[in-house]
Amino acid sequence: MTAGGEGLDEFRDRYEETMERMFAAVGALYAEHWGEFFHFALFDDSEDGGSDAAWEAAFARTHARYAEALRVADASNVLEVACGRGAFAEYLAARTTGRVLGIDIARAQLAAAERRRRPNLGFLRHDAMHVAALGARFDAVACLDAECYFPDKAAAVAGIAEAMRPGARFLLVAWCRRERLGKAQARMVLCPLMHAWGIAGLETASAYRRHFRRAGLRLVEEADLNAQAQPNWERGYRRALEALRGFSPVSAARLLWNGLPVGADGIRLIEDQFAAALYIKAAFDAGFLRYTYFLAERG
Repeated sequence: MTAGGEGLDEFRDRYEETMERMFAAVGALYAEHWGEFFHFALFDDSEDGGSDAAWEAAFARTHARYAEALRVADASNVLEVACGRGAFAEYLAARTTGRVLGIDIARAQLAAAERRRRPNLGFLRHDAMHVAALGARFDAVACLDAECYFPDKAAAVAGIAEAMRPGARFLLVAWCRRERLGKAQARMVLCPLMHAWGIAGLETASAYRRHFRRAGLRLVEEADLNAQAQPNWERGYRRALEALRGFSPVSAARLLWNGLPVGADGIRLIEDQFAAALYIKAAFDAGFLRYTYFLAERG
């Protein structure tokens, strides 16, 4: 059972519209104050992530780890599901002679992604819930920090598995809720975060193990990354404070994607992100959220 709350079911029922409006409003905000990668970097024990140099080094190591796990150098057809602004898909394309495709449902994200140019890189507006409908088979599939938005996680995993060739690998880095988390705890911390981000539900790690098994995928590796990712929510909190000091409706309006008018609702979504930064930090610090790495393989 996923963690939910009053009003959150609308995000499941209106998933496509929610994602379109959400990222038309906040995509440029996160790119400006966080960066082009909308996922977390992993740090060594000795690093605090306070400097830009440490941040860049951590991302370089993180991406190298992910590319190696996917065996992307030997892949002929690579897919990134919910690719966002396309930075990680471009990273993968630079490390293989194979074809790399990034899919996303949000046109605002794809508008940024399509500025990236490599001969083996392409982007397509496509729903992550229907990966099998692409009609292609992939050697490597990645999904980073985006599965939380999927309205049906089990169906999404099954669709991805169907599109994988035998021996293909699927890297999923997921925001999981803690096992046996109390309803009151979820209401106090997770539900406000989920409301700010348009998330209808969060899975546990054990639920994902079941989804992989039922989809015919073998779990190669699983890791709780909270300790390695901890500097991210500290940085996110600091960046939110910096953005807050310069915030005004006028400054916010320039960040809205003009391809989808969202008006006052877009400004409200941007305003919600400042509270979300607090809830993210609280949820991870309290252990209610687990940043979890899954590497699965199709037999």
